[in-house]
Amino acid sequence: MSNMRFIMHENKAIVSATLMAFSLIVMVMGFYALPDGNGNEGSGPLSVLMGWNYILIILTVVLLVYNGYVIYRFVIDRARFEELMNSKSQAIFKRNQIEIERLALRLTSAQEKRVIETMKKYKIR
Repeated sequence: MSNMRFIMHENKAIVSATLMAFSLIVMVMGFYALPDGNGNEGSGPLSVLMGWNYILIILTVVLLVYNGYVIYRFVIDRARFEELMNSKSQAIFKRNQIEIERLALRLTSAQEKRVIETMKKYKIR
């Protein structure tokens, strides 16, 4: 895995939250740059884009929705992973092992290491 991809994987929630904040700022600037009904061309740093502001607003809405979904999935997966990992029984761990490994791969490498340590503790191959 390339270094940049590794960094993105390890910090996906932070990167998504940062992109959401950036998208929200750009969307607000795009709204201020839209011409109004009185013939004003709009104000703000993006007013020079003229008709491109509508496209910019649509793109930022798409980015907001996508990054919101990424954060939502990360939080849901993290909660499910913690729920499955906190079981004290080896039988429960073995029964849910495939789901635990799948969730760990979707989350960060720290969760992958926890799964490997738990498998060593329970002597599972």
